[in-house]
Amino acid sequence: MQKGRGALPTFLKNEIDAKSINQDCETKNKLVMISINRRNILFIAVFLFSSFSAFSSKVWSLQDCIDYAIANNIEIKQRVLNENSSEEDLSQSYANFLPSLNADVSHGYSYGRSVDPFTNDFSTERIMRQNGSATGSVVLFAGFQNVNYLRMNMHRNTAMRYDTERVSNDIILSIGAAYMQILYNEDFVETAREQVEIIEQQLERTRILFEGGTVAKGSVLELEARLSEEKLNLITAENNLRLSYLELVHLLDLDPGEDFDIEQPEIDISEDLILDSYEQVFEKAVQVEPSVKWAEENILVAEKLVDLEKGRLSPRLSLIGNLGTGYSQAAEQFAGQENMGPVQIGYLEDNTPVFSDRIVNSFETKPYADQVRDNFSQYVGLNLRIPLFNRMEVRNRIQQSKIELQRAKNTYELNRNNLNKTIGQAHADAMAAWQKYQATIKSLDSFGESFKYTQQRFDLGMVSSVEFNESQIRLAKAQREALQAKYDYVFKQKIMEFYMGEGFNL
Repeated sequence: MQKGRGALPTFLKNEIDAKSINQDCETKNKLVMISINRRNILFIAVFLFSSFSAFSSKVWSLQDCIDYAIANNIEIKQRVLNENSSEEDLSQSYANFLPSLNADVSHGYSYGRSVDPFTNDFSTERIMRQNGSATGSVVLFAGFQNVNYLRMNMHRNTAMRYDTERVSNDIILSIGAAYMQILYNEDFVETAREQVEIIEQQLERTRILFEGGTVAKGSVLELEARLSEEKLNLITAENNLRLSYLELVHLLDLDPGEDFDIEQPEIDISEDLILDSYEQVFEKAVQVEPSVKWAEENILVAEKLVDLEKGRLSPRLSLIGNLGTGYSQAAEQFAGQENMGPVQIGYLEDNTPVFSDRIVNSFETKPYADQVRDNFSQYVGLNLRIPLFNRMEVRNRIQQSKIELQRAKNTYELNRNNLNKTIGQAHADAMAAWQKYQATIKSLDSFGESFKYTQQRFDLGMVSSVEFNESQIRLAKAQREALQAKYDYVFKQKIMEFYMGEGFNL
């Protein structure tokens, strides 16, 4: 069976258009063959090859559709970004165990009366100062907050991955359902076309019998009406097929105007249903279902959050170290002495004047390198912070974290119960679909044999056209019910396999 392409699959083309195209092609081929010579054979071969390559399109398998959707779906991309964000938080929680180290450098001027921190002298002049320091600290104990923060982010990162998987599973189920709907509609179109062909053949034979006077004209009219009805069914089936293609194209976020064709795998159904019991299916599903695993991880996240908040009640002990130095424009050093000559300093008892040499000390600004070296200082110490009262902030944060823990437990129970209900419904649906499929197959075999017998008798003029139409209607109905039951069972069986972690494969 030829498959469809794009919004309008190729096998849905009108038969009249196909005949006209074939006629045009035959005419063009004759003209081309007349004009062929040895010099343009190579050109025509290259043209035909390039034309075939241009009009050929990729045939999408179910796995191709799933891989493309997961790689390009916006919602999944958002979840992946959430994963990346949680990985950065996890990286930070590892880094919290490392010491912190910071350097400070300042440069400024002081005006007016001030105390120079390096000379301890008062100054009223403008003084340029520079300071530099490096401070490091490491937390020795803080109520195991860093440990709990690390474990909380580890569980949160795992929860984010399960959340991405949960969204991916929803996409996979949607893609699988749309893909199987196309397969069903393709087979339904083929069945409807076969019914049209059967009626057309029977109508042709009936007209011959009518012209020979074997049957009444009413038989011809009955079959013509029946043919119109089957053609209407075919048009409806073709339209449903077109819509199912559009649905899959939209799920993949593809351009509806581009060629799109899917692969039709062989779907074999075993004679015996091999399906685990409901309890076995649920036990397998609960171990792999992302929504349940996500809820489990969120419980662990909430538990670590409680421990983290309780750690705020604990004293915090830190080791601190500091290195510092500085420069001041007011800092001076001794530069030398100068004898300014004798100067009278007093008198003796006999009023004899006393003279002494006047020695003047000179100073100069202390060099930058010397100040930085001489002002270098070191400090190491322990800092203990004991929380006494913080306006009930810590207590309220602990209570809030306990509420979040209870909420996470409730979410887990809710997700587990929902999975239980979903598995129970899916298991019952699969069993019912299997039973319906077996019943429709038996019914189809019976109606098929009945129609063959009725058709033979109709050809011999032993039954009326009314009886023939009724037999054909019953057969067509049985074919459609069997087709529907087949795909319904296959889809529900695949859902069961998917919940058990076996993927969605055809």
